[in-house]
Amino acid sequence: MKSPLDGFSSIWIVIVTVETKPGEQTKPISFLAADLDGHSTKIGSPKLFGVRFPPYPTGPQALVVTWGASDALGAHFALGWRLPERIVDLMIEFQTLTNGGLRHTVGGLAGALLWFGCPTSGAFATGSQPHQMRSRLEAVTRLFLAMQSTLPLGHALLRGRYLTAVAQIEAVGLPADQLAIERLHQNWGSIRRRVTEIIDRDFSVYRNGRFDVAAFEVWLRGRSLVWPRLPAGPLDLSDEAVREMARAHPEIRPLKELRTTLTLFDPRAVTLGRDGRNRTPLRPFSSSTGRNQPSVKASLLGTAAWVRHLIKPDPGTGLAVIDWRNQEFGIAAALSEDAVMMAAYRSGDPYLALAEAAGSAPAGATKASHPLVRERFKATALGLQYGMGAQRLALQIGCQVADAQELITVHRTKFAAFWRWSDGVETHALLHRELRSVFGWRIGVEGTVNTRSLRNFPMQANGAEMLRLASCLITEADIKVCAVLHDALVIEAPLANLDAAVADAQSLMAKASADVLDGFALETDVTLIRAPDRWVDPRGHAVWSAIETALLETEAPARQRNATCSATNSRPILLSVLKEVD
Repeated sequence: MKSPLDGFSSIWIVIVTVETKPGEQTKPISFLAADLDGHSTKIGSPKLFGVRFPPYPTGPQALVVTWGASDALGAHFALGWRLPERIVDLMIEFQTLTNGGLRHTVGGLAGALLWFGCPTSGAFATGSQPHQMRSRLEAVTRLFLAMQSTLPLGHALLRGRYLTAVAQIEAVGLPADQLAIERLHQNWGSIRRRVTEIIDRDFSVYRNGRFDVAAFEVWLRGRSLVWPRLPAGPLDLSDEAVREMARAHPEIRPLKELRTTLTLFDPRAVTLGRDGRNRTPLRPFSSSTGRNQPSVKASLLGTAAWVRHLIKPDPGTGLAVIDWRNQEFGIAAALSEDAVMMAAYRSGDPYLALAEAAGSAPAGATKASHPLVRERFKATALGLQYGMGAQRLALQIGCQVADAQELITVHRTKFAAFWRWSDGVETHALLHRELRSVFGWRIGVEGTVNTRSLRNFPMQANGAEMLRLASCLITEADIKVCAVLHDALVIEAPLANLDAAVADAQSLMAKASADVLDGFALETDVTLIRAPDRWVDPRGHAVWSAIETALLETEAPARQRNATCSATNSRPILLSVLKEVD
């Protein structure tokens, strides 16, 4: 029987060792490559940087196979080598195969070899010595031979194509306000104490820098706010609960931002390269739904909203944040083929429409006029899609349980086709013990399952597919991508070319969504940041303002001392210099 692999003129197994420093581009050390006929070649440092072409073909007729393609592709990018057009990462393919299933006891390459009944020799040889690289290459070759008959080649190549885009995105990085980050680094202890004092003026819930739950309960009672509780009775202070309540009650948002800042942000953890760019590994396919999972603390996009104020375009350039409008709602509408839901997506803002139906927004409300209400009902609409109950919904939108139940009934009646499809997703998962995205990202269903997560999977997994395809199309169009978020891309261009780059990127994002959703293209929104401006996120305004105040207060004594010393000692210093010259 003919194999899809027969269409390649050659198949090369590639092993690379690299040096990675936080914030810097990948630095390659050595390459070892061999085709399945036994021809091999090795290039090591320092000779490597004098080689203009990779030691194996990279055109469409050659297949490159590796374990951990990020290193190999990052090395190609650093050396200026042509990137492979066809690459398969066995690590990602093994992850797809076992995602959501019972974990094997040995991880990494050795675990994959054991899974397929292969010897594990060479799996732990990670060094750059010739014998280590050859042993590892032999291990990867054994794994490929074991996997090749069941390899979903088309989907595997698409995932490899995305890894190529990731290598370019990681190499570019985000332009950062390096001076501001250094100032935070030098004074962070005193700044975080002062910021806590400033934000806590409106809450009085911190005691000696620590969050006091009893004081917070007093604050809630004073405002007649009902907070969700755990089954045993205490307040539910999980990240999800705090996030939902901050959406429902905007006055809580500064406290939520402060909490995130104190627990997650540390300027020392932000990875900056020597060029002042924030680079972090995207860790593609790391979540069960196939989404990226970069380090939260290392990235300027990963912690509190105010941290994005530290992103600042280089002089003469601009950034554009392009995100799909109402992405998860649109995906649900298209996949379920619910005509009413698709019409709601096309007609305007389905989240504000739900807010109007609940009496929380006036007719004609817009994202600009009611941003906080819209954000709250966005979470509500998505929660309803995944089976949120009436009690949780009532807490989230601040209504009676009976009113929340009526809203659920309205949603289920209005979008009946969606609910039949969603019920079918859950049934399929429980019967067949797996779910797949449109491009084959798989999750197994074993043991006790969360049915809300099962219903959520098609939106999250296909949203990830959409982001991956858009990243490929945009980078392949030579548009510089600095970063990707949950449902957005950040592109960079000279100011003179920014508008054109945005238009091209929006067109490609529409194409990506249509390819994933069988012709149903999603719309996009754009936020522009032109130098010398910085990224401004309204959700983080209160904490950013407090940080600016704390910085000025912290640095003022030093500035005063320097000014006093300069004024007092300027003449003696000048005389001393003149004396030395004489």
